[in-house]
Amino acid sequence: MDKILDYVRQHDEYRKETLNLQASENVISPDVKAALASDLNSRYSLIEESTGENAYGGTRYSEEILEATTKLATKVFGAKYAEVRPMGGHIAAMVALLSLTKKRSNIMAIPEKYGGYTGYAQGYLPDILSLHSYDIPYDDEEQQIDAGKLEKLMTHVQPDAIVLGQSFFLKPYDVKLVRNLSRECECHVIYDASHVMGLLAGGQFQPDALENSDIVLGSTHKTFFGPQGSIMLTNNEEIYSHIQKNLTWRAIDNFHIARVAGLGVALEEMLRHGKDYARNVIRNSKNLGKDLDSLGVPVMHSPWYSESHQLHLNQDGLRKRGMDKAAFSRKLEDSGIIVDREGRIGTAEMTRMGINETGIVAGLVDDAANGKNVRDQVKELISHREIQYWR
Repeated sequence: MDKILDYVRQHDEYRKETLNLQASENVISPDVKAALASDLNSRYSLIEESTGENAYGGTRYSEEILEATTKLATKVFGAKYAEVRPMGGHIAAMVALLSLTKKRSNIMAIPEKYGGYTGYAQGYLPDILSLHSYDIPYDDEEQQIDAGKLEKLMTHVQPDAIVLGQSFFLKPYDVKLVRNLSRECECHVIYDASHVMGLLAGGQFQPDALENSDIVLGSTHKTFFGPQGSIMLTNNEEIYSHIQKNLTWRAIDNFHIARVAGLGVALEEMLRHGKDYARNVIRNSKNLGKDLDSLGVPVMHSPWYSESHQLHLNQDGLRKRGMDKAAFSRKLEDSGIIVDREGRIGTAEMTRMGINETGIVAGLVDDAANGKNVRDQVKELISHREIQYWR
């Protein structure tokens, strides 16, 4: 009768003995867990647009939590307006496109083949919203937008919105240049910071994102300290009103108030510790890239490797070692080291757990990739670690 709870317990015990290096994951603090597990988790709160009144009783504290969390988001990111109700980055992206584009118009986004988010590709959000998506010209070697080609293509395409942001995200953009080009085409700029939201909050990555974008949005559980969900930010009152209009009854109804409470706690943690955390994440990425490269693990983009929380592996280099990205991931998992199957290595969670010994981590990764079982060494590394940046 308790089979599912048994699975949950087994998962928890399993993950306690692993070193998580996935670029899209982080760990939440006991305080965030307490908010998520509170009585709020089975309660509703919904302000009716027509009356301004809550459709439910018993929401006194729910409304205070929503208001306080919204204010915290504006403070942490230096934004005039924040929306914390979207329950994921994909929903926030949909709301942003609904708010800034017209049906049968064009958008531009980083192509999936260069690490752009799949949801912006033609078969997904653009199809759902009756939009046509064009690829932003991108220099994969330099990990930056090809400005000259972009200017020519924007003149031809005349997009309603250009979307910046990637799932494979190593470097900031020249977002000021994109903003200037967008003004010439009367185009909006959306900055999808899903992977780097915690680094933005700490002021260590793309500090001019909000200044040069109409909307900044992003997930709250990758580099950020929160539960799964999203934040949307803008400095434009009219755009903020469009965002609110496109939320209730269009993209969401119940916004899961326990999640918002957990996000509020995470924002408080980020307000106290975000700068140090973000700086250490980026430092660990650079150092881990160098350490892995020195051992022959094929990390791309030497000598700078990364300016974010991610490192990217070279497929050809892995093949020379007799494996592909998926096989590399499986070999590491045999030793209790978790990475994704797409060739990314992340430093957000290891940094949150106070693991800064990149040379040791690199040695464990290399040994595991070579078929050596280092599970005991992994357990020893993580055995005395505790979550940092929360009290």
